[in-house]
Amino acid sequence: MTAEKIQQKGEGMIQVGNATSIGENVQVIFLRPATVQIGDYVSLGDGVKLVVDGGDVRIGDWTTLHSDTLVLSKTGVEIGQHCWFGQNTVLDGTGGLTIENGVRVGMYSQLWSHVAAGEQIEGCTLFGERPIHVESDVWLVGSCIVASGVRIGRRTVALIGSNLTKDAPAEVVLAGSPAKVKDGLSFYKPVTLDEKFEMLAGWLGQIAGMPTMDAPSLERDGDAITVHWDDVEKVTFYKHAADYDKAVVNRPGKTTLGCVENKRYVKAMTGAERGVLKFLAGNKARFYA
Repeated sequence: MTAEKIQQKGEGMIQVGNATSIGENVQVIFLRPATVQIGDYVSLGDGVKLVVDGGDVRIGDWTTLHSDTLVLSKTGVEIGQHCWFGQNTVLDGTGGLTIENGVRVGMYSQLWSHVAAGEQIEGCTLFGERPIHVESDVWLVGSCIVASGVRIGRRTVALIGSNLTKDAPAEVVLAGSPAKVKDGLSFYKPVTLDEKFEMLAGWLGQIAGMPTMDAPSLERDGDAITVHWDDVEKVTFYKHAADYDKAVVNRPGKTTLGCVENKRYVKAMTGAERGVLKFLAGNKARFYA
């Protein structure tokens, strides 16, 4: 899908990647010139609106903004790969907003990097712009509020209705208003590389068993697994980064290569790549270009 489907107002540049889905009535409103970059495999739902006041916006591959998401950018908005934003989310980059890879934000959540209310001429001190930084794999379950200047650590989960008013450490669970750490509660467990590879093998087996026109087949060769989409397109995953690095050097053009150890992949922009990685990306395994 091309940039032409996006309703543009004002002067600015919109760059749209490949295999991207653009819904109805998607708008980019430039108040001042800037650049909006939308990666490959991105999905923008109906009514998504970006209001850009001079700050560039970058949306990484595989990221989804569901319907009526509002993005405000003055200082800038940087969104990583494989992020997901529910309906009616507000993402405010007035003071700067950085969202790393794999972040999930439930519907009706609001991230505000600025505050301005009463009149300064009357002595009101409630105003300011401070950047928000959300580290990788954070999950804001839904109806969460993040205040300006807050940094949220990697893999932290904020339960529904949480109000984050100060920095949160990595790998904790938050709840309440103001949000506080729930001691003794965790949603992650240790997983070995061998266990990860076997989990992936099981999921790829499900793909191979799906009734599709091209009838994908599965081939396992030691610490490598290949999904053959047809006679040309295929997706191969390696357990170890060293084997992956060697394969990348001589990669055939229609082959997507992925690695379980480092979660990286090399794009081929094929139907096989889109089908396999999309199947995995929900909450199974995400790979990053």
